[in-house]
Amino acid sequence: MKVEQAQEFIGRYARFVESNMVATQQGAGVCISTPMLNRNNDCMNIYIGDDPNGGYVITDLGETIGDLELSGFAMTPQREAKLSTILAGYPVESRDGELCVRTSQDDLPLKMNMLLQAMASVDDMYLLSQDNVRNLFTEDVREWLLDRGISFVPGPSFTGRSGLAFKFDYAIGQNRDNPMRLIKTVNNPTKQGIQNAIFGWEDVKASRTDCVGFVFLNSHNTKDGVVPTDSIAACRNYDLTPVMWGVNEESFVDRLAA
Repeated sequence: MKVEQAQEFIGRYARFVESNMVATQQGAGVCISTPMLNRNNDCMNIYIGDDPNGGYVITDLGETIGDLELSGFAMTPQREAKLSTILAGYPVESRDGELCVRTSQDDLPLKMNMLLQAMASVDDMYLLSQDNVRNLFTEDVREWLLDRGISFVPGPSFTGRSGLAFKFDYAIGQNRDNPMRLIKTVNNPTKQGIQNAIFGWEDVKASRTDCVGFVFLNSHNTKDGVVPTDSIAACRNYDLTPVMWGVNEESFVDRLAA
């Protein structure tokens, strides 16, 4: 693939996102339906209204946590602490179950982007309600990296060509022999589930030439433990190296540790 082809893909992806975002008036605010999908494959919605103190408030109106609770997910003290940790990484507020950010007009696109990423991460907490899952997938990957002596920076954010910031789960530093390695983890590795990872990686990759991307795909959350081939192909099409967790992660130790 050549840079010109990648630029064309970036443009097509940006046009896809824009054409699939729909704004509708709801009272004094506006609802924006986005092409970003939650675990139920429903489009994630955000709501924008005027802040009485100036600027705007962007919120999910409690839909993310509300849907978790309707699915039988109970917010225990341990999970409340986990929620606080997730939101602090973006950063996003939680008020009575409502995820929201306050923003000026200039920062609105950036804050909207961070809220959507936070909503996707909170939605992923549903996996904590399953008896066979003790930790978030990102923590499993963290322990794996530590056990193999791989040094990393947790939760770094990078600004892409669009000017928006995207959060990665881990970054492994650049050295003489290797570029910086950015890692995203995806608990639900369907083609739709990796959409956010691909979008953020493409935007960041366009503004940096000193990094490569890896995406850890959790095969334990797939049918028969097999990651769909279209998910793997989607990663490779955008120069993201897929790592099938539970299948071949050990084969990548040398590439990540060096």
